[in-house]
Amino acid sequence: MSSKIVLILGYGQRIGAAVARAFASRGYKVAVVCRSDKVADTPDDYLSIKADLSNAYNVEDVFTQVRSKLGIPSVVVYNAFVLSIQGFDQPLSSVITDAHVNTFSAYAAAQQAVKGFAELPSDASKTFIYTSNKLHIMTLEPLISMGMGKSASAHMIHYLSEVYNSSGYKFYHTDERESNGEPAYDKLDAEAHADFYIELAEKKDQGPWNATFVKGKGYVKFDEKPIHGGRFPGA
Repeated sequence: MSSKIVLILGYGQRIGAAVARAFASRGYKVAVVCRSDKVADTPDDYLSIKADLSNAYNVEDVFTQVRSKLGIPSVVVYNAFVLSIQGFDQPLSSVITDAHVNTFSAYAAAQQAVKGFAELPSDASKTFIYTSNKLHIMTLEPLISMGMGKSASAHMIHYLSEVYNSSGYKFYHTDERESNGEPAYDKLDAEAHADFYIELAEKKDQGPWNATFVKGKGYVKFDEKPIHGGRFPGA
């Protein structure tokens, strides 16, 4: 049996904390990454790493630290994001910063994860999860920057799930929905994410890469096409 290690990039007190607790309860060693030195109430037995994911070049060092202190992560969760609400007036410099958090650092993390998966034994989970939403198929004013990032990262996850399909590596773009297929918005449920992520990590084979899920139900497939969703309720 391989050592079980989960790395969570973008650790906060809601989804990140719930996911970390769930994996810890199943015997995983936990490494978490956040911008501050330590998020309040972070358990002392977690490896807590301070890193700025608005610079994707910082990601490799995160993996180096985890390898040296815990080992190679068998599950990597990319939970970081930036939500900017300036719409098409957002300066290019800010859009580029957003892209680092929403896409480039996720790319770097997936690249490092794959390098590690290649060294793990066959019984390891080898799962990469990207926390996302419906913006890869839905325009929502004024979230153009975030939508660009989520769309690019969704393409990356789809690509990796196909290219590494025979390797035993798994890649998921997760997207919590209401039962009618609408985005969960402010009803996002941290524990529902945690339960679903455990399910994905424990599956032997790759499931649907576009992992839409509903609280209390798990994966739910929605037959849908690209749409305009109007205006973001929080803008």
